[in-house]
Amino acid sequence: MADNLSMKNIWELHDYSFTIPYQQRGYKWTEYNIINLLQDLTDYISSGKGFYCLQPIAIVPIDKSSNHYSIIDGQQRLTTIYLLYKFLFSSQVNLTKETELYHYEYERDVSDERKNLLLNKIDNIDDKTIDAFYITRAYKTLEDWFKNNKNKIDEFKKLIKNELPEKSLQIIWYIVEKEKSHVAFRNINSGKIQLTNTDLIKALLLNRENSFQNRDQIAAQFELMERQFEEDRFWYMFKNKDVDRQKGQTRMDLLFNFVLHNKIKDIDEEYQNEPRLAFFELSKLNDDDLQSEWKKLRELFQRLKDLFDDPYTFHYVGFLNYCSDNKLKEILLKNKELNKSTFIRYLKNSIKSYVSKKHIEDYCYGETQALRRIFVLHNVETILQRYQQLQELKNLRFSFEYFPFELLYKQTWHIEHIASHTDNDLKSKIDRKDWLESIRADYPDIFTDEISKLETVAGDLLDDKKFENLYKKIISTDKIQGILKDSIKDESDKNSIGNLVLLDAHTNTSFHNSLFPRKRKIVILASGLKHNEKSKDEVPDVQSVYVPICTQQVYTKAYNKNSDVTLNEWTKVDFDYYLADMQEKLSFYFGEKQ
Repeated sequence: MADNLSMKNIWELHDYSFTIPYQQRGYKWTEYNIINLLQDLTDYISSGKGFYCLQPIAIVPIDKSSNHYSIIDGQQRLTTIYLLYKFLFSSQVNLTKETELYHYEYERDVSDERKNLLLNKIDNIDDKTIDAFYITRAYKTLEDWFKNNKNKIDEFKKLIKNELPEKSLQIIWYIVEKEKSHVAFRNINSGKIQLTNTDLIKALLLNRENSFQNRDQIAAQFELMERQFEEDRFWYMFKNKDVDRQKGQTRMDLLFNFVLHNKIKDIDEEYQNEPRLAFFELSKLNDDDLQSEWKKLRELFQRLKDLFDDPYTFHYVGFLNYCSDNKLKEILLKNKELNKSTFIRYLKNSIKSYVSKKHIEDYCYGETQALRRIFVLHNVETILQRYQQLQELKNLRFSFEYFPFELLYKQTWHIEHIASHTDNDLKSKIDRKDWLESIRADYPDIFTDEISKLETVAGDLLDDKKFENLYKKIISTDKIQGILKDSIKDESDKNSIGNLVLLDAHTNTSFHNSLFPRKRKIVILASGLKHNEKSKDEVPDVQSVYVPICTQQVYTKAYNKNSDVTLNEWTKVDFDYYLADMQEKLSFYFGEKQ
């Protein structure tokens, strides 16, 4: 994009000619638009800024050798500048092709009428056509404004002719390849802005008209920053939704708008209405001030990068952003004020405001948002404590594991019961098979000759009566009776946080109403802990996804420290160990602020 962007002094357009394609709308600038432009140019003339940049125009070359272009976007601005030139110079020179600012042609039925209107003298407002009305009214607005500001006429003439010392009236020149012109026109006119705020600011910084000596360095730095912002892991650490690219917004706008926060009230609201707001503000600056703003942008980016590169700030800032999209400004101010340890303490204390209960065990099923926050925080603290332990291991240094905050926004997440909330009556063949396999894996010694014979008789497990005989014999054994005694039966326990996990929607849907053994198999396959094509055939709708580390540890029974762990059921012992781990890892957040 930037290769097709350049700056042109308005006076350079002196011998250019432009064709307005038939699909372009007529001229529509109002009195407000005209006066706003004149006032901006007046402010620029009296400012210390070296050049003033008009909004961009997009053109397609028709014949470069004769400077002939077709206008895709920007005819309103070009027409207005033409009318300004007409007013300022028509009394001194004839508007011939050689002395026009530029020359118009039209691929429209009204081409001759409108062309003659622009070239000939305008005395009154003409309302015969819509084009005529707006063009003549714009011209009369110029006349009236200069009648009240006669002292500005000479300055404006010198400005247009590039004769004011250290002043240059520029327009951003965006060349579109001919074969892409129809797509570009359609995009621009459907709100898919081609030239974004980021494109324009990049062109502004790399403009040959400014006095910067380090353009190559700026170009390299700008590209590095753009690449970093396009990394989802980086972006979603700071923002919990993406920009609206259909409106021309880019992720780099986060930088530009933060730098302008102290200059423009309600910049976020203004940005939604005009995504190129930062460019318009930066284009008003002189070279020294623009260099200063670039330095601020670089410093801000580096602070964001430092937060991203540190495991503690990455996870705590990412969690706060997950809870609220309005904390970043405060976080960056505190980051600038505080040393690292105090800053991390500030982040952790800020997280406390999103912990809604006094005790972890008070959370229960149905409190979806609160539970999601607790489970995400449990995963964050698990990752950080593992990282800390690795760093202490013989003074070795390890890169840290990231919690993928971006997936919190790109996937749908559910709160799932570990032990099923409703009983599974083992009616399906697959549930019967999973149950039987898990019993055999945990307790192979109970498969006596009698049970093995019943298993052989049950065959493919489809016959209800034969399976019932096998099932009753297995659960009557002392070993299985002991497990059933420890299983979670109480309804309040089933809905308590010790029986709940965070799980992506697809994997959760794959569970259906399965028992713990089948859920365990699905999670192991989905998380990539085991690759078994045969198992995948038996569980055909399992996809490889990100399974949070704490959810993995639930289904692999990693929390249970006993030597006789059963994989067949989620027991009260498992429940208690899991709850104890949450209480230990999240103890800071359920205490007083520190």
